[in-house]
Amino acid sequence: FQPKEDIVFVTSDITCKNIATSLGIKTSKPIIETKDDYTGFMTVKYDDEELAEFYSHYFFKNIPVNNILPNQYLIIKDKNDLIIDQYRWDGHSYVKITKIKPESKIFGKVGPIESDVFQELALDCLSHNQITMLRGKAGSGKSYLSFGYMFNLLEKGKIDKIIIFANPIATRGACKLGYYKGTKDEKLLDSQVGNFLVSKIGDKGQVLNYISNGTIVLLPISDIRGYETSSASGVYITEAQNMSIDMMKLALQRIGDDSILIIDGDLETQVDDTLFAGDNNGMKRVSEVFRGRDCYGEVELKHIYRSKIAEIADKM
Repeated sequence: FQPKEDIVFVTSDITCKNIATSLGIKTSKPIIETKDDYTGFMTVKYDDEELAEFYSHYFFKNIPVNNILPNQYLIIKDKNDLIIDQYRWDGHSYVKITKIKPESKIFGKVGPIESDVFQELALDCLSHNQITMLRGKAGSGKSYLSFGYMFNLLEKGKIDKIIIFANPIATRGACKLGYYKGTKDEKLLDSQVGNFLVSKIGDKGQVLNYISNGTIVLLPISDIRGYETSSASGVYITEAQNMSIDMMKLALQRIGDDSILIIDGDLETQVDDTLFAGDNNGMKRVSEVFRGRDCYGEVELKHIYRSKIAEIADKM
């Protein structure tokens, strides 16, 4: 019996799993989709009377509204559906969000596109938390905000390097090209990680310079066991939807107390392997475990900023 490598036996029965494993067949647990509406913020709409009650009671007395969690955001709309205030509940009081615009030589000034309220929350979230998760579809600004913020910290000397953890798997359903020649960095630069870096920084030569001088460190998830971040590192996990719980746990255990971590990905449409889907998704599990902790913040970005064709294609 010669098992095919592309066969995966899906079962929740431990005996069946052991039999399949003994025959050399890969196994996986069934994908159980559970709905989770947490976005890192909540939106409330108040009429004049309700608005007055919020400020005189909840806001003035520092009472959490609607079971809001620490580091979760509150967007307040009036009866005409206009946003009139945005706050972060820090566990003790309502803190008005800081409208920041990180600036660096390579990225220039990074600010909310078209006054996007969700990008405003994301930048505030980055500035207040050791761990930030930015979720959203392609073109929503996850990497734009993340890299703009990290390069700002780098130029100010607040971090000494940017470490990128990646799990460079093929796009779902796409044909694999086989092994790439070259060093670890060359192989990663020939994958989606390299395409991502060049698209953000603008020049492959500059990307190679950053890597050669240690400003950017590329590490595949397969190589991070035993690795520890140095002091004041900025760690970035891109395409985090393509990580299992075990992978994500391993990555988080590399993060030192004086390093920061940004996790970005799209749980809704860009999971490229069934092994990372459903309740085994590492990004999903991070949100479940860390939300409400004083070191963690999360924002789901809602608006797409790409070409008109890309916006229409999102409906496919």
